[in-house]
This record gives sequence, C-alpha cells and structure tokens, in this order.
Amino acid sequence: MNKKQKIITVSTFLVNSALAIMEFVGLVLMVELYKSYNLHPFGWIKYYTQLSNIFSMIVALMVVVCSLKDLAKNTYSEKKTVRLLKFISTCCLTETFLVTMFVLAPMGMMGGFVPIMFEGPNLYHHFLCPIVSLLSLCILERGSKIRFKHCIYALVPTLIYGAVTVTLNIMKVMHGPYPFLHVYEQPVYMSLIWAVVVLGGAFAITLLVKLLANINTKKKKES
Repeated sequence: MNKKQKIITVSTFLVNSALAIMEFVGLVLMVELYKSYNLHPFGWIKYYTQLSNIFSMIVALMVVVCSLKDLAKNTYSEKKTVRLLKFISTCCLTETFLVTMFVLAPMGMMGGFVPIMFEGPNLYHHFLCPIVSLLSLCILERGSKIRFKHCIYALVPTLIYGAVTVTLNIMKVMHGPYPFLHVYEQPVYMSLIWAVVVLGGAFAITLLVKLLANINTKKKKES
C-alpha cells in the first residue's frame, strides 16, 4: 500500500465510521421521538427511510471492518460484494433523499420542507446520511465498475418494500405509511401510476448513481 492508497483507506474508514454513527444517532432520535408521542418506540420500522438507513449502517460498518483489515495487512484490496452492497444501500438512500425532497415535502408531509429535511432524526436520515453515503461511494471507495445488472439488483429492496406494504394496505393491516400507498383512498389507476413513477424513478436513480461511481472508477484506472 503506497501513501496515496493509505490516505484513501484511512479516509474511507473515517467517513464510513461517521456515517454509521450518524445512522445510529438518527435511529436513537426516532425512538425518542416516538416515545414522546406515546407511540411504540419502534413503530417507525414500517418506513422505507428507516429501513434503508439501517441497511446503510450495516454496510458502512462492513466497509469500516474491511478498511481496518487493509490497514492492518498494509494491503489495498477490492471487496466486490461490499462494493455492490454499498452501491445498493446508496441507491436506497438517494431515493429516500430525492423522494422526500421532491414528493413528500411538496405534499406537506411532516410539516413541509424544513421539518422533513432538517429537524430531529430527519436531518440524519433524509439529508446527511444520503449525501455522505453517495460521496463516499463515488469519491473514496475503490472497486470494480458498476454494471447494468447491478442496477437491477439495487431495485430489489424497493420492490420488496413496495410489494409488502401494498399487500398489507390491501389487507387493511397497514395504512400507508406514505400517501401514495393509500390504496383505498385513491382510484386503482392512481395506485398503478404511483407504482410506475416510484419504480421508474428508483431505476433512474440507480443509473445516476452508477454513472457517478463509474466516472470516479475510470479516473482511478487512468491515474
């Protein structure tokens, strides 16, 4: 491992450590927020945002462990599985960031743009963590080229979440938690339109993240 590689590895360790800590702080704040409203402290587990951030925290810790191993062995190795998981988790967080900013905030959810983006746990889960995760993947983390098939893999969490929540809404076991999941409060065609918009947007996001990550990969190879 040369000096440049060591700097990148240390930076990757520090940034992902910070990311994992922010994810955890956001979760603690969510628990406290729900307790303050006399709700079940883990009632937030139904939200895509929090599930994505838990996933991101786990992946960030995996990156931290891999970075520590590289530093201990003085090697600069590529972890294909971890890179793929980081790509998927970053896509999920980027989707959360963009949907919150351009769909949920304009709909007035949680009081509008400022509260939903910058107050309490939202500051971490809707704003800071998505940005840090994207910057870490695209600027710091070394790995092979992200391919088209990986974008398909990155859709899996959204597909699973959508299938489960829509089914539970149809069965009246769950209500929402997002307005576009209220199947009994909108025409069937609107539910279908929302499905196309959300899944189409999620896929477009995976392509964007893939583009950004691969630009940096290409630069590293050229250097």
